Amino acid sequence: MGFQNFLRNVCTQLGENNKPTYAVVAIAAVKGICRPTFTMMDKKEKPETKKYTALREGLTELIAIPVYLGCGYLAGKCSRLFTKNVTKEDFLTNKVKQDIANGISNENITKAISNAEKQLEKYKIRATNNLRFIGVCAAALVAIPALCSITIKPVMSKILKMPKENNEENTKQPITQPQTQIRNYTKPAVKLQTYITAPQTGMKVGGV
Repeated sequence: MGFQNFLRNVCTQLGENNKPTYAVVAIAAVKGICRPTFTMMDKKEKPETKKYTALREGLTELIAIPVYLGCGYLAGKCSRLFTKNVTKEDFLTNKVKQDIANGISNENITKAISNAEKQLEKYKIRATNNLRFIGVCAAALVAIPALCSITIKPVMSKILKMPKENNEENTKQPITQPQTQIRNYTKPAVKLQTYITAPQTGMKVGGV
C-alpha cells in the first residue's frame, strides 16, 4: 500500500503540474546513458570509432540537460510579464461586477469570486507552461547546437588526446604530375595486296 500511495502521489503531482522541462530532461538523460552504451556494444565497429562516437553522444546530452533546465526556467519567469495585468476581475461576468460595485454580497457572488480566483491561477499556470515549452524548443533548436559546436571539439581533443591540426601550409603538399614521355608516333605502313584474277578459259554457259 505504501508504494501504491507513493506512485499515486507522484502521478497526481505530475498530472497537475507537468512541466515540459521534465519530459525533455528525462529524454536527454535516457539518451545520454543508452546511446553510448549501445554504441560500445556494437562489435562490428572499430574500438576507436566506438569510443569517439560514444563520447560525443554522452557529451551532447550532458550539455543538453542543464541548457534545457536553464532555458525552461528563464522562459517560465518571463510569464510574469504577460500575466501581471490579468486579475480575477477579468474572469467575472458583468452582472457580478455590477453587484460588487453596488455593494451586494451573497453566496452566488462569493462562489463567482472563488471561481474567478481559480481560473486566474490556472491561467497563470498555463501561461508559464506554454512559455517553458517555447524555451525548451529554443534550447533544442538554437542553444544546444551552438554550445555543442563550441565546446565538444576542444573537450574531446583533451580527453582523447587528439593531435592538433597542422597548418594548411604544412599539410598541403605540392601536387606533381607525372611527366609523360611523348614519343614520335609513325603510322605503320599498310601492305596492300593486289589480287589479279586469272583469265577464265573453257566453255562458257550458253555457248558465248
